[in-house]
Order: sequence, then C-alpha cells, then structure tokens
Amino acid sequence: MTAIHGRPARSFAVLALVLIGMWLAALYLGLRPEVKAYSNQPVSDALSGINALFAGIAVAGVILTLFLQMHEAKIMGEELEKTAQANLEMVRANVRMATRADERAVLDLFQTYCSEYFQVVKDSSMSVLIPCVASKDYCDFVVSRLFVADQLLFPPGCWEKVSRVSRSRSLDEFVLQEQRDRYKLDELINFFTLLVGLSNSREAIARCDFSYSWWRPLLWMIAIQQEKRYAASETVRKYATPLYLKAVVQGLDEIYGMAPFSTDGQLWDFFVNHPKLASHGMDERYRELAIGRETIT
Repeated sequence: MTAIHGRPARSFAVLALVLIGMWLAALYLGLRPEVKAYSNQPVSDALSGINALFAGIAVAGVILTLFLQMHEAKIMGEELEKTAQANLEMVRANVRMATRADERAVLDLFQTYCSEYFQVVKDSSMSVLIPCVASKDYCDFVVSRLFVADQLLFPPGCWEKVSRVSRSRSLDEFVLQEQRDRYKLDELINFFTLLVGLSNSREAIARCDFSYSWWRPLLWMIAIQQEKRYAASETVRKYATPLYLKAVVQGLDEIYGMAPFSTDGQLWDFFVNHPKLASHGMDERYRELAIGRETIT
C-alpha cells in the first residue's frame, strides 16, 4: 500500500513542475514581439490555451484519482476477504479442537464409569434407587435430602417394603448404610450432569452406552419428585440451588434418541410398566401417579 501511494505522489509532483513550466513558457512567448504580430492579446491567448490544457489535465486527474481509489478498494476488499477466510479457518480449527477435547473428556468419563471405584458408586446408588421404587415414602425422604432445607425424617415404616429389595439384614443396618449410599448417589448424579455438559460430543456420548437404559427410569423418578417438592415448599425454594436433574435426563434422552415425555402421566405410565422395575416390588402408589396428566415443562 505504501508503494502504491508513493508512485502517484511522485507523478503528481513531476506533473505540477511540468505545468508550471508550460505556464511560464506561455507567458514568455506571449511577451515576444513575433507573437504580438499575430494577436492583439498574445499573453491572454497563450494563457487561455494553457488554462484549457489545465482543465483537461484536471479532468484527467479526477479520472486517475477515481481509478486509483477503485484499485485501492479492490486491494482492500481482497485483503478483507483473506482476513475473513483466515478468521473462518481459525474458528473451524478452534471448534475441531474443542470437539476433540470434549470427545477426550467423554472417553475419560467412560473410563471413570468403568473403573473399580465407580462400580462402588453405581452399586451404592442402586442400593438407594431400588428401595425408592419399593417404597414411595422412602423415595420422598431421599428427595427431601437433596435439599438443604425442609428435610424429612427417615420413615421407619418403609422398612417392610424396602426389606424385600435391600441387601441389609435389619432396619438398623439399612439406616446406617443408606446415608453413605446417598452420598454416592450424589456422585452419580454429578457424573451424568458433567456428561450432558459435553454438548459438543453428542455422537461420542451416544456411542458409549453408560447403561443409560437402566438409569433412565430411576433418574426420572428422582427428577420429577425433586421438582414437585421444590414447587410445593417455599422454604426449599428459598434456600435451594436451581434444579438441574430433569434437564440432565432430558438431555440424555435426546442424545440417546429416547421418545420425550410430554406429561407426568406418560412418565409414570412408562415407569410403572417398566419390566425391570416391576421385579423390585414397586409401590402401588406410583400407579396412582400414572393417572395424572400434568404437562412436563
């Protein structure tokens, strides 16, 4: 760009000197005796011719200026196009890097899911979720413990139903162990929350099963009951953090191509008719919920 600007500047300087020289030459000739013999106003005639020449040169200068501006605009447009293309390639490269990073994170999570430690997390979570299926009272207790306020006391009367599916041999043993198991359930929920957060790697998540078909009805059970308790208690809403579990299971449903639930009734109908859950001595109170038709938002 500097070279383009420098050449016209030097050209105009040379042209200006030539024009001044022509004007002085015309003035000199107009004063010569030989010229006065052919004109009454030799100086004026000579200068008029030079002025006409100046006007023509001025028009040519305007045309030249327009041409140079068009040439400069073309070069600038090409530079902008190159810059835009470079920026686009950079964005694409960043997206590819982010996608690869997320895919790597998915693989890391899958390795964690398959690890010996996380097997304990899954077993402990099942030790809470299966009793939740057997006893809605126990499920309500577990859900209340997900909030910092308005927590329910453990319902001893649930043991009759829970004992049919629990590994514990007595109520006291179950009460002692179930608190530790609930902490592991928190880890499982956080794990799936992190998984859904890797939105750039949905295909990678879908290729890794994570046993979601097993967890799906159980996570939905907790998510819907959690939402209902949040809506019913002003104290819970005052001290609780925003709910996210339902958004997590909705995201997992979408990733794995599961049909979405449009009403609570559809969800509970799916829940109570689930062949695996039916084998755990499901509490009949869940079947009453399947009659409802509230819209799931």
